Amino acid sequence: MRIASLVAAGTMILSLVGPANAQKNWPDKPIEFVCATSPGSGAANWCLLVSELLGEKLGVPIEVLFKPAGAGNEGATYVNERPADGYTWLQRNTSYGGYMNLPTFRPDPNDFEVAVEVEKFLYVLAVNADSPYETWDDLAKAMKEAGEPIPVAANKPGSVHHLHLVKLFEAAGLEWTYVPYDGAGGAMRDTLGGHIDVAIGPPGIWQPHVDAGTARYLLLINEEHVDRPGLSDLPIPSDFGIDYEMIHQVQGIFTKAGTPQMINDKIAEAFEAAMKSERYAEYLEANQHVVPAFSADMEKNTERFRTLLDTMKTALKNAGVL
Repeated sequence: MRIASLVAAGTMILSLVGPANAQKNWPDKPIEFVCATSPGSGAANWCLLVSELLGEKLGVPIEVLFKPAGAGNEGATYVNERPADGYTWLQRNTSYGGYMNLPTFRPDPNDFEVAVEVEKFLYVLAVNADSPYETWDDLAKAMKEAGEPIPVAANKPGSVHHLHLVKLFEAAGLEWTYVPYDGAGGAMRDTLGGHIDVAIGPPGIWQPHVDAGTARYLLLINEEHVDRPGLSDLPIPSDFGIDYEMIHQVQGIFTKAGTPQMINDKIAEAFEAAMKSERYAEYLEANQHVVPAFSADMEKNTERFRTLLDTMKTALKNAGVL
């Protein structure tokens, strides 16, 4: 009986030491980074950059797997079927706030935690250069005095573009008509063509038209002013007394729930170091809409994402999608 007890005790010790050593030695094999986008997109380029920078910091190869199918389903399912050991990451973007609300989404959203948030995207409200709205005040006044709501173009229902407008106009007490598009490019094109009064979109696609004198910015949708080319002089909502909690397009990393905290901490440390690299600085310089927004507080990151899910659900219901 004593021998059996000693064997059992030894087995228990080994069972505890094994996982502890695995965490301490992590990573000791390649990592998979699953991105719910197609190769060649801006998000895809970010995923590739991250894989290279983090691979250098962690000392192991990081393979990017592009799985855009099924409105985020394919990528999330792939990660959810893997162990919670930190060797399979899922791109955390705000689009997943919409994907995870759809009735076709299979994994449980609670099976994912946000290990790290890295950056956020900026968006602008813009008009045709011939528009009667010279400023945000002009647009706000017209919206208050118009006999019917003024149409505003944005990306598809449940997108960050859509949510930005919902929250902005609600906080400003203005009525508007949402005109959805399958992408920011179409919204911009019809606004430049005079078919739509106003549109929201990333400054990268608008800036060439602003430089050419065919478009005009009205507002930068952000909590603070930014020192970025073409955007530094733009007003923000708080300049007009419009204060509210914004929901931004955020890039970061989901890990499977249950991943050891030590491993999540190592991922966050590697990201923080990568963001100080020369290559990341070059990436920021080439992408005027990207602003660093690093957060390694997994509990708060995940809580923010849970709140996003609820906000997205309401927006999708109001838009008639759910």
